[in-house]
Amino acid sequence: MDRKRSLFHPISDSLISTIKESSSIAIMAHVNPDGDAIFSSLGLANILKTMGKKVYLFNDGPFKRKEIMEYESLFSSSVSEEIKREKPLLIILDCSTDDRPGLVYQELKSNKTIVIDHHASGKPFYEKELSYIVPSSPSTTLLVDEVRIALSVELDKETAKYLMLGFLTDTGFFHFISEEQAPDSFKKISTFVATGLNPYELYDKLHDGRRLEDVKSVAKIIEESKAVLSGQVIIAYERKDYAGLERPGDSVYSNLLEVEGVKVVVLIKEREDAVEFGFRAKRDASVDVGKLASELSGGGHKLASGATVKGMKIEDAEPFIISKLKTLVN
Repeated sequence: MDRKRSLFHPISDSLISTIKESSSIAIMAHVNPDGDAIFSSLGLANILKTMGKKVYLFNDGPFKRKEIMEYESLFSSSVSEEIKREKPLLIILDCSTDDRPGLVYQELKSNKTIVIDHHASGKPFYEKELSYIVPSSPSTTLLVDEVRIALSVELDKETAKYLMLGFLTDTGFFHFISEEQAPDSFKKISTFVATGLNPYELYDKLHDGRRLEDVKSVAKIIEESKAVLSGQVIIAYERKDYAGLERPGDSVYSNLLEVEGVKVVVLIKEREDAVEFGFRAKRDASVDVGKLASELSGGGHKLASGATVKGMKIEDAEPFIISKLKTLVN
């Protein structure tokens, strides 16, 4: 790969040497994990095991997305006293702030820590030399592949599958890739496919096997969505009583972004003590929802981002976000 053109800047020698010198390593990503969080964890675990490292996988969950449910048993949500005494190197993936890894992080936060992430926002909680932060990358899994290359570990089919699945889930199967990201991203995808992966099978893995009840629950969210700001923004709600097993975001976004004239889709998610906002923008809309999420102490990218506002009531969420979007879409 031509490093002069690459999205991926070089990794520090300190980060690579720290991994090489560590015999045991704990990996964790953010709570309420998505595909990128879990598949980057699994891909990195494979790479480290190939090097002979003892690897521990942690995540607070919940594992509500269909594509990651089968892997829940591989992750622990608590840290044993034995592991605490072992003081493994901690590698945090796909997290831009120190509250994102959840409660399990509190058990190991004093350990030496590496952070690998593709979000630009948030207050840094890591040493610069022990971080690999690349906001231009469309997924954390592509950054894990860069770490693999720097560690001189050969790419096997299973690891390639995890890395590609994380990329596909975070980009909506290529939907949210920008022109700037595409050349280097597709170079990596070609190396993944070269291990023997079948893209059609991966598409089926991500999209087939849904329960009819979940499809109906998503349909209800779409049915109750509304267009605002002259049809340029569509707002949908995932309320606390959402009946589906899966998190509905991807299906809601993909359907509503097809509406004529829409620039941004907002999914407002009601939580116990907060409101989560999910943002998706059309590629040609000239709206940077990543910046909007950053203003709300969230993170993401120009076309896909999210933020959590603690203490907000669900009835206040819509007027609040409309006021924020009014200047962006006009």
